[in-house]
Amino acid sequence: MATNRKVILAMVRQFLRDEFKSEELLDFKDEELNRHIDQCLVEVSQESPYEYRETVSGNGTKELDISSIEGLIGDKVEKAEYPTGSDPPDYCNVSIFGKILRLEIDSAPTSGKNIYLYCEKVHQLTDSASTLSPEFEKVLIDGVVAKAAQSWCAEQMRKEIIPASIKLHKDWADTQLIIYKNSLDSITKPRAWEY
Repeated sequence: MATNRKVILAMVRQFLRDEFKSEELLDFKDEELNRHIDQCLVEVSQESPYEYRETVSGNGTKELDISSIEGLIGDKVEKAEYPTGSDPPDYCNVSIFGKILRLEIDSAPTSGKNIYLYCEKVHQLTDSASTLSPEFEKVLIDGVVAKAAQSWCAEQMRKEIIPASIKLHKDWADTQLIIYKNSLDSITKPRAWEY
């Protein structure tokens, strides 16, 4: 499917029938659609996050500052690996308080040694790349179309332009929202109970 933000924008415009035609204004500005993309990226990531192995350096203590790790979903770090390179890997549990991660191990890692953190992050979508699978890209497109359609209908109602056809647009927008919610449900990552 799509591989970057520009392609996603073009596909969203196709669904919204808002493709560029000479001498016609577009109904949706790129900034608005990009705002919807960013919002839907977070929503998709909350249901099925981007799983990423972050490498950090030990500082001689069991505590690590994770404030510099961008895109963490709720400071979600599943586990750590230290020492690295073992087969099988030496995983250890972690606990987080604020932006401080504590490794639950017997002795502190040596300063400068690598520690792998297995994180849940927000998916990335740039002009050159995407961390989304084709399935997740479809969910993202469904969400952006639904949010843009809902926004457009709300704007038309604020302008007090409520012809009979606005009901058809509103019904279509509501249907798109249902499709998006069903798509989100279909990618929800199963979660085990945590005690």
